[in-house]
Amino acid sequence: MKNFDHITKMENILNSHQNKVNELSETLEYIQNHQDEYKSLIEYYYSEQRNQDLEDDQNNLIPETLNRGVLSEDLIFDLMTDYYEVAVKMLEVATAILKK
Repeated sequence: MKNFDHITKMENILNSHQNKVNELSETLEYIQNHQDEYKSLIEYYYSEQRNQDLEDDQNNLIPETLNRGVLSEDLIFDLMTDYYEVAVKMLEVATAILKK
């Protein structure tokens, strides 16, 4: 009897990659459709409003119960760095795919 394990292996690869490509497509669509939000976050990061919010936070004028990760030293900056690194990686992966 002939062994067809390779077909099962290839079927699993096909299904796995199709699922991941679909997830990536949905993620890219989300990022593309929400660029205005991201831009407003970056503008806030460099704004006088954020400086005032930081000062208010240091003076305990902002309630402790209010989520304020945007006032942290690193979270917005880390997101900007992550966006940059992911964009570079997408270009590298896309280039490798297109060269095949």
